Amino acid sequence: MDFYMKLPRSKKEFALFMTVISVISVNIIAPLITCFELGFRMDVWAEAIKIMPFIWLTVIVLVLLTYKPASWLTGKIVAKDDSFSAHMVVNILCSVFLMSIFLTIIGT
Repeated sequence: MDFYMKLPRSKKEFALFMTVISVISVNIIAPLITCFELGFRMDVWAEAIKIMPFIWLTVIVLVLLTYKPASWLTGKIVAKDDSFSAHMVVNILCSVFLMSIFLTIIGT
């Protein structure tokens, strides 16, 4: 049952998941926020592209830092006999909550 209740199930799946999610989020979110703040021009987009590797590394470090605390918090909220969907939803919410706290502090 423990194997069924865990995603990702291996380090290979975790690395693939991290790569896909972080690349998508960094390539979409960073340029959009920058362009919304400074205007949708090619020079603004080029400046955003230059800092994206730093943002990508920051996203990966932040996800790795919040992984264990989010799992612990999920264990406090959800009972062991709850459904897989309940575990996943609460884990996602806890991860987003913790990352929001970190990003609020880092962003200011």
